[in-house]
Amino acid sequence: MFIDYLINLLGTVYKVPGTIDPDKSFVDLEVDSLSLAELGAQLEDELGVEVAEEDLSSLTTVSELARLLESRGADIPA
Repeated sequence: MFIDYLINLLGTVYKVPGTIDPDKSFVDLEVDSLSLAELGAQLEDELGVEVAEEDLSSLTTVSELARLLESRGADIPA
């Protein structure tokens, strides 16, 4: 559920090219630090959960971020 949401967000908003493998890190997906900061802020605004800078590093994978969001009780907007 969160993996699909994040993949869609990364592909459409952050323009990550090609097929996004959820087990690749953000550095492997070529997401830069500014985009990660923006992503964290966007997730906080849209999902209502805190995503600290330490939670979202260049080595974090999409799958890890999805698990973090789920564990914090985030709700995907309709």
